[in-house]
Amino acid sequence: MTSTLNFQTKKEYRNFAKKLRAKLDIKKISFLICENIKNRDFYKNSKNILGFYPFNSEINLTELYKDASKNWFLPSIDISTKEMFIHPYKYSDKLIENCYKVPEPVTPKENNLEKIDLIFVPALMADKKGHRLGYGAGYYDRFLPLLKDSCVKIVLLPEELFIENLPSDELDVPVDIIATEKAVNCL
Repeated sequence: MTSTLNFQTKKEYRNFAKKLRAKLDIKKISFLICENIKNRDFYKNSKNILGFYPFNSEINLTELYKDASKNWFLPSIDISTKEMFIHPYKYSDKLIENCYKVPEPVTPKENNLEKIDLIFVPALMADKKGHRLGYGAGYYDRFLPLLKDSCVKIVLLPEELFIENLPSDELDVPVDIIATEKAVNCL
C-alpha cells in the first residue's frame, strides 16, 4: 500500500493514477489478482457476478469469465440518462465499443439487479475506507445503491494505487473489499 499522497483534488489523483498505472505490468498484476480471488469464499459462494471489461490499463478479469460455474454480467451505459445497465455475458460473447471506447455486451439487458451477489468495480485508486476513485462520470456511484445490501462490492487494482486516504464526498459509495496482487483487504 502506498503511503498518503498530498494531492488536493480528485483530478490530481486521477492524473497520478493514470500515469502510474501505464508504467505497471498490468498483465502480471491482473493474473495475480485473479488467482487471489478464485480461492476466496466471497467468490466461491457467488453465483451471479457483475464484472467489467478492461479499458486502457485496467485490471483484466477475462480469465475469471471462463468460469462457467458462474453467471457473468457486464455493464453498459446510456450517456444521455447517465444510467448503467447489466447484460448476461459468456466468455467470448460479442462486444461493441461505447462512446468512451469501453467494450459492452450486445445481449439483452437484465432487469433483476437483486440477483447480483458480487460486483467487481473498476477504479483508478482506492483507500482503506473503501472509497474508490473512478473516472469521474459517477456511473458506479449511481448504480451501486441499486444493488441488494448483501451484494459484495470489490475494487481490483495494483498495490501501488491502494492508498491510506482519498478525497470523498456524500455521493461516493464505499466498497467492501480491495483486492490487489499482494492481498485481499476486507474493509
